Amino acid sequence: MTTPSSGAVESLAPLLDALAEREGMVPDDNETRHLAGVLGLVMAECTAAVIEGDREEVIRTSAGFVRGLIAIWADQGLDPDAVWTELHCRIEMGELCLRLSRASGPHKGRRKGPWRVATSKLP
Repeated sequence: MTTPSSGAVESLAPLLDALAEREGMVPDDNETRHLAGVLGLVMAECTAAVIEGDREEVIRTSAGFVRGLIAIWADQGLDPDAVWTELHCRIEMGELCLRLSRASGPHKGRRKGPWRVATSKLP
């Protein structure tokens, strides 16, 4: 089981300080659209760098993506802790599914492989 780490928050502290500076500010629609457009562009550049196998460009554009994402959080008044909590929950769910797929014990019939979800419908 994983435990939440504050390492990312500590590493991103200078960028997260920008969130505190913007707290209480009303987001401007034009600025929001601009931030979203820049974030999409950086994401596309990062994806292209991955496809090309350009490691240095992946690092550079990943940093730009994280910075843009934090700017979006600030613009929308989101708390980074809420994002870290959501990320932690997703990691926990993935680990739970992995443990279920490898669970031992009596099974009806022969198990042909790892456990798979039979439906895409979520509760």
